[in-house]
Amino acid sequence: MADSVVDSILAARYYRKGETSFEDVCRRVANALGETPEETKEYFDSMMSLSFLPNSPTLMNAGTALGQLSACFTLPVNDSLTEIFDAVRWGAIIHQSGGGTGYNFSHLRPEGSPVRSTDGVASGPVSFMRVFNAATDVIKQGGRRRGANMGILNVWHPDIMKFIKSKAKEGDFSNFNISVMVSDEFMKLVEAKQFDSVWLKSADGKDITVKEIWDGIIEGVWKNGEPGILFYDTINSKNPTPQLGDIDTTNPCGEQPLLPFESCVLGSINLSKFVRADGINYDALDKITRMSIRFLDAVITKNVFPIAEIKEATNRTRKVGLGLMGVHDAMLMLRIPYDSEAGRNFCMEVMKRINDVAVEESMRLGKEKGTFPAYEGSVWDKNGIIIRNAAMTTIAPTGTISLLAGCSSGIEPVFSYAYTRRNTVGKTFIMVHPYFEAELKRVIAEMGFVGAEAEAKRDEVINHVHETGTVQDVAWLSDAFKAVFKTALDIGWKDHVLMQGAFQKYVHASISKTINMPFSATKDDVSNAVILAWKEGVKGMTLYRTGSREDVVLALEKTEEKKVEEIKPEPKDVCALSTFTRPREMTGRTFLAQSGCCRLYITVNTTPEGRPMEVFIRTVGAGCEASSNALGRSISTGLQNGVPYEKFVKQFGKVHCVSAVKNKNSEGMSCADVVGKCIELAATNKAIATLDNWSIEPAKEKKGRPCPECGEPLDFGEGCSQGICKHCGWSGCS
Repeated sequence: MADSVVDSILAARYYRKGETSFEDVCRRVANALGETPEETKEYFDSMMSLSFLPNSPTLMNAGTALGQLSACFTLPVNDSLTEIFDAVRWGAIIHQSGGGTGYNFSHLRPEGSPVRSTDGVASGPVSFMRVFNAATDVIKQGGRRRGANMGILNVWHPDIMKFIKSKAKEGDFSNFNISVMVSDEFMKLVEAKQFDSVWLKSADGKDITVKEIWDGIIEGVWKNGEPGILFYDTINSKNPTPQLGDIDTTNPCGEQPLLPFESCVLGSINLSKFVRADGINYDALDKITRMSIRFLDAVITKNVFPIAEIKEATNRTRKVGLGLMGVHDAMLMLRIPYDSEAGRNFCMEVMKRINDVAVEESMRLGKEKGTFPAYEGSVWDKNGIIIRNAAMTTIAPTGTISLLAGCSSGIEPVFSYAYTRRNTVGKTFIMVHPYFEAELKRVIAEMGFVGAEAEAKRDEVINHVHETGTVQDVAWLSDAFKAVFKTALDIGWKDHVLMQGAFQKYVHASISKTINMPFSATKDDVSNAVILAWKEGVKGMTLYRTGSREDVVLALEKTEEKKVEEIKPEPKDVCALSTFTRPREMTGRTFLAQSGCCRLYITVNTTPEGRPMEVFIRTVGAGCEASSNALGRSISTGLQNGVPYEKFVKQFGKVHCVSAVKNKNSEGMSCADVVGKCIELAATNKAIATLDNWSIEPAKEKKGRPCPECGEPLDFGEGCSQGICKHCGWSGCS
């Protein structure tokens, strides 16, 4: 836990008043949940050893006055103005308390339908989604987490085409993942290519065919990864409490199909902690599984729910979601290729063991503390099984907690074995996956390389994987090494789908995972992947074609080849100022401003017309003079070659620095933000601003952009279409 990045994440997200270490966090949580000294110690030891971690709200809020411990919620949206705005209000309360929300908007009448109470017409689901999105924009979850939503529309809703296209423009509905809920009937028509079948009529009475809907879904997924797909009949065939009604809603990343007002507490076992030379230590894994189920059941008991309806619904079924992280790390340690039948068999064996033991422990709790209140009529009741929880297992996204644990995320394969990380003072360095590096050194030694030659070979591979994201084209590495050390982008989409299907066989709820596809993937590939997932019995899926989002900045230095039209030269008049010749004298203004880490002297020189053309930056204090000099030169070059100063101001405003966030005297969210504000002041000829009248606002997250908190590249995985930052722990779907 000594990593400076981990320390920053803990300080920004998890520490409460008086806490200065991860041990403090674990002790607070264990004390809040444990019923006996022995149980409290067991909870504490499991977290401190990083063998198990609960979802972030539990780490943040257990033992505090807030006390809201659930990660995800589902809320009904019914077809009246009062009920719609009830859902908006409930969602705001949940976001403020640290949770994410899922909504199915299919109960709203289609756009243009008559509204008898007003003699008007209905706005339709998509219009009301904008209200939910705007409300989320102004709520920051408990000061620690941003709002995240899932918006769902059933494929049989007349407004389905408008919904499918609602996120075609990047930045629209930035606080939502969207998914289409499809039925087996619809998928059978797709599989049989009966595309001309009339599926439904739109609000204006027009027939909509299966082909129109399917093409719209596939086009959206191919272009930018949305909508996701949810399989209605598969979800409800595994509904543990069918007597309470069908399930048509999930949480933001889709791994928890839930009834209205239900919430779920999540926790993940770090599988890499249970690897030994001959395989998995199942005795130790069984023990941590039993502990985890008791832990999560205690979370429900101790939870302070944000609204009464959620408390009632959650306690009615007592669903918990125990899952895994560090799966790929464990496979690397055991030298099992992820995209192999052996790999899938290994994962099924592990997940079946965890699921079986989780059921056994919940049965023990059921006899000790009683069954969940909705037990009568449930699947468990019909099978004569006395049990405490209606559902026990899921595979949740583990973006931030896997950073704390230092392991691979969820069941996802590693994205890259070498990536750039920036520490809290702005210094960048390459992080190398420890198992990759250890095995690489072993292979190099076996090949007879020693000393400086061995070091050169190591550096060659590290630099190559950092630049390209793969070792598959390093000719001198063995096929066995390359088979094991594949990344998410090396693995074919079919193997991604098959792995999700393998886990789903032994998971009660669902799975948060991204099906990665190369940039070259076709729409037919996307279509075939969705059909395969449905046939494999998964409950929902998210697909992402690498580079398909215009604003994505990948974590690798070299991206896949761009489309020809994306690299067309700019028109000459865009660079009309490229012939700028500096006069002997220029008018300028110098500002003295405070950032998070230092004081800055910022000089902005302008043309007679007041257009900024030069920026000089000097630091006083801990800041890096060379970096400031380079920043000033880069800005000046851009200004002199026609880049509008407003672009610098806008982009710099999105850069957040931990030092600036913590420093109440900082006059911006980062050094770059402070510089941007000074450029704007010089251009607009405003009076020198102070902290009192400068507007300091958090950057608004937009899909496909670099992390809005630290500016590092986002990773698209674990079923989150908004992105996850492996640098600071920010997640668009927390």
